[in-house]
Amino acid sequence: MPVYNGERYLCEAIISILNQTFTDFEFIIVDDGSQDGSAAIISDFAERDKRIRVVRHERNRGLTSARNSGIATSRGEFVAAMDHDDISLPGRIEKQADFLQSHPDIGLVGTQLRNLLANGSGRRSRLAQQHAEIVLLWIIGRTTVAGPTIMARRDALTAVGGYDESIRAADDKELFSRLYGKTRFANLPEALYLHRQHENQTSVKRHEEQQNEALEIRQRWLSRLWGEDARATICRLDRLYQGHNFSWREWWLLRREVRRLVDGMLAANIVAASDMPWIEAETSRRLETAMPRRWQMFLHWRRHHFGSRKREEAV
Repeated sequence: MPVYNGERYLCEAIISILNQTFTDFEFIIVDDGSQDGSAAIISDFAERDKRIRVVRHERNRGLTSARNSGIATSRGEFVAAMDHDDISLPGRIEKQADFLQSHPDIGLVGTQLRNLLANGSGRRSRLAQQHAEIVLLWIIGRTTVAGPTIMARRDALTAVGGYDESIRAADDKELFSRLYGKTRFANLPEALYLHRQHENQTSVKRHEEQQNEALEIRQRWLSRLWGEDARATICRLDRLYQGHNFSWREWWLLRREVRRLVDGMLAANIVAASDMPWIEAETSRRLETAMPRRWQMFLHWRRHHFGSRKREEAV
């Protein structure tokens, strides 16, 4: 858990980890040069609970550097992330560890989360649970794994070099882009993490920077997969996710690019042959929604008309 000037919510975050139903863990807190009361709070908890190990940076080096310090210090088989202003629900660590133990092909598992507003309310996420859906929806512009909720195999993280310290706001997305093809992902169906919403969080203070970095990461990832510039393709995939209709020329181009994307992911072992039935069905459905409007109306009429006739004949 990286901490930088986090005294406002820090106690709740620490207590939420110490109160986990799974108790055999090391809790690494990285104080990234805090200038408020965070260091004193951390020291007080560390004196009372020997599972806490403290790493201190003499100066603020940034979130990704703090995360890498925590990974480098860790000794466990699995590494779970935590933010200093959030809350992990009591069964989070136990359920993620059990999942990774029983699914050796999965290298990283997240959870659903609930956004926690100042009044205590908040909306629950609906993140994809299966690997193929996670990867495919990520490349067309959706958030598919919540970075603070992850638990990963330590060997998988160290094999790709951990977090990229040149990334300032979309560090988790950049890490995931390098893990795709190295291991498989999953999300648990339960909301086991409370993500606090406030004015000082990265997604608020650096929203535009985060969006720009995330777009650049996706462009770079697809360019590496294809060996050529893929910016135009990413633009079309974004429009597909946003529900735009395409002209016939654009739609045929999009269809060809989606097919090429799927073939490339299969060849690079980013997805498996067993993932293909879902991928084929999902890409066909999304491409149909992007067709010119008149053709969509015709397909809808045809399904309705012939579907009604088949039901009448069956009766």
